[in-house]
Amino acid sequence: MPSENNNNNGPPQPNPVLTAYESYVRDTPLITRYVLNAIMISFFAGFFTSPAYFLANIPALTIFKFQLYRIVTSPLICTDILSLFFAFMGFLNNGVRLEQSMGSTYFGVLFFTLTIATNILFLIISVLLWGLTNSDSYLAGASMGIWTVLLGIIAVECSEAPPDTKRRLFFLEVPTLYYPLVLLALFSMFAGVRLAYVLGVAVGYAYGYGKLDRWKVKVETVRKWENRDQGGCLSGFVNRIGFVTLGMASGPNAWQTGSGGNDRGSSGGGPAPVRAPSDPAAPTAPSFPTSGGRSLGGGSRGGLLSRGNKAPKTHEERAALLERAAERRRQQQAETASDPGV
Repeated sequence: MPSENNNNNGPPQPNPVLTAYESYVRDTPLITRYVLNAIMISFFAGFFTSPAYFLANIPALTIFKFQLYRIVTSPLICTDILSLFFAFMGFLNNGVRLEQSMGSTYFGVLFFTLTIATNILFLIISVLLWGLTNSDSYLAGASMGIWTVLLGIIAVECSEAPPDTKRRLFFLEVPTLYYPLVLLALFSMFAGVRLAYVLGVAVGYAYGYGKLDRWKVKVETVRKWENRDQGGCLSGFVNRIGFVTLGMASGPNAWQTGSGGNDRGSSGGGPAPVRAPSDPAAPTAPSFPTSGGRSLGGGSRGGLLSRGNKAPKTHEERAALLERAAERRRQQQAETASDPGV
């Protein structure tokens, strides 16, 4: 009887934790996933040590101890469960679609550009205030947490939006251009004014309005980095699950599809679930969605037209676009040939 009952039970039920993790890996783009994984590791490491002491951007340690790595590692710190919850809620909401829209390389460049610029300004202002007031508290202040960068990313996105669009903040409708400022004011009401958050928003606006264009990477450079045949510096990441190449970036279409949904089905691996641009001659340089994107506590409205998308005028520009379109078609054909379900 026991053996007969075991035979009737059928196959064992899948592990829900393992299933959720596999779905998270499959549906979350690579850079977003790496950042969230680092935040979670930092949270659990906090039970045994203080990640903020080793990773936060503290002027007394970054400058006077010459621990410059803190300029890069400071956003990857999470100190409590509430911060972890809001970090996942905020970064999954914006990071997934933004990485699908721009591509993993451009999103990584944006993330670290905002991080480095914000932290350098934080160090400069802290040292200036210390010199003017002779107060050591400015040298002991810390810039850390994902929201320092996330507020900057939101500011970049909102600065690209048309002036007549609005975003919903719970029950309020806020003009998209001022949405990061309202969000910053809300944070300041509950957690106090933080210099790093203020600078993050300021750097985001500066990036969105082209004041940091000299730090931006050219499309041709990104293609070289991602080129596997020529051994680009990112060629080892291209085949990893979730990496969104420049040719696969879906532009504003990423904000019209489901949240990180995999269009190729749940059984397939391979790159991140994004759609290639529908127009084979469309420019491949990343553009931010100008609808205001996702709103905290509600939806958004407005067009998806991005500033700066101009039709090619010269023969060289048209030839370059046709070459990029041909490369995307070759990539799509290669993916179709390698996918057994097609």
